[in-house]
Amino acid sequence: MRPNGIGIDTQVPPDWAAEVLQPLACVQGNLDPLALVAGGQAMLDAAARICGHLGRGPFIFNLGHGIVPQTPPEHVAALCDLLRKI
Repeated sequence: MRPNGIGIDTQVPPDWAAEVLQPLACVQGNLDPLALVAGGQAMLDAAARICGHLGRGPFIFNLGHGIVPQTPPEHVAALCDLLRKI
């Protein structure tokens, strides 16, 4: 029986997940929550890279682990803005 979805953490390379896991199920993940804390261009680049590899198959963008309390809400807003454009 195949899974409906596979959550991947920050250590799973998105290109590998696209090749190996997406043919089996929807993939969910894997932005590093500390990238979201840091924000800025590095966060946006990481999110775009993930979407570039996984966005062609069944995919749910998410963090590789949960959001941490010190995450600035404006970084979440910037990430959401980017994801709406991709």
